[in-house]
Amino acid sequence: MARLGEMLRAQREKKGITLDQAAADTRIREKFLTALEGGDYQSLPGAVYTKGFLRNYAEYLDLDQEDLIALFQQERGLIAEPARTFEPMRPIMRRSVILTPAVFVPVLVLAGVALFVGYLYYQFTSFAVAPALEVTDPSSDAIAQQSTFVIRGHTVPNSQVTVTVFPGPLAISGIRPEADGGFTATISLTAGANHVVVDVLDQSGKQSRVSRSILLQPEAAASAQPVKLVIDAPANGAKVENSFVAVSGTTDGTLTINGTAATVANGHFEARLSYPAGQQTITVVARNSAGASVTEIRTVTVAYTAAVVQVVVSGGNAWVQATVDGTVASGTGRVFKDGETATFTGKSVVVRTGNAAATQITYNGVYQGTMGPQSGQIAEKSYTAQ
Repeated sequence: MARLGEMLRAQREKKGITLDQAAADTRIREKFLTALEGGDYQSLPGAVYTKGFLRNYAEYLDLDQEDLIALFQQERGLIAEPARTFEPMRPIMRRSVILTPAVFVPVLVLAGVALFVGYLYYQFTSFAVAPALEVTDPSSDAIAQQSTFVIRGHTVPNSQVTVTVFPGPLAISGIRPEADGGFTATISLTAGANHVVVDVLDQSGKQSRVSRSILLQPEAAASAQPVKLVIDAPANGAKVENSFVAVSGTTDGTLTINGTAATVANGHFEARLSYPAGQQTITVVARNSAGASVTEIRTVTVAYTAAVVQVVVSGGNAWVQATVDGTVASGTGRVFKDGETATFTGKSVVVRTGNAAATQITYNGVYQGTMGPQSGQIAEKSYTAQ
């Protein structure tokens, strides 16, 4: 997967937003978001449309638009560095300057013209600058317990403020700041992640925007039984090397991990999460039927010193053989049934399949897709430690 796709997916998962929710909020088709996060540029429309999608998605995820556009151009090979040319050095000529009226008057006129042009430029840039906008409540991403939330901030007077809440979307427009620029807006949140966008439009037509993410966790009624949640693994700040991240513990409610429902059996749960290298955030939320909820967050660092290749057979049976560091792995060289998985770790891993379309690969925590587009296609791919 391209580094751009990793950044997008990691930021979306950090905010606890699913792909289908992101598609609904941004009105970008889910297959295009999947292609962006997967680095599948062949499945995207032209570069102009893709840049538009990327700008909207970057704004939605609170990422820098220009940095992502530049990264997209680099990965698509759209930028060719111009050749550098060097001019020979010229000898420095020193001449004495004699200040005479013939010299002084033109210099004075040029200085006056320069000051006037500078004044006009200052006035133009002051007029053209985007209006100041500060959201003070919440000052950053926040967690709320009540569905009613008051947005507060400051901007320039005589402007117009609009607050939009996703999912929905719910838009509150026509907000007029006070004389000191202060403004408020009361919004309604839905359970889970809410993306709030505040826009200001000044009298000159310039616009500024600030975004916040607010996670609504309704406060349980006083008589409601609190939900229990104990995380046994991973420990906060743990380092996981050459492996999936195991998340396990106990709860007496229903459970979601990074926004995805997890299975709870007799009060116990266990999940295996594949992550690319780097610092990752895991959000575990437990809820009970009384409406109580509790959230636990763990931060782990994932590192790879070997090639870790996970093979998943899905959509049919497939003959699979894996060769690890030159030796055929035990249990391979046979037909894997639909739903079977296997993980191989080594300095070099070679996977060969007789049904490319049904053989999916994840390499060092990054999903690579199927080994080929056609059912029954023979394919072979190699992976080495980075």
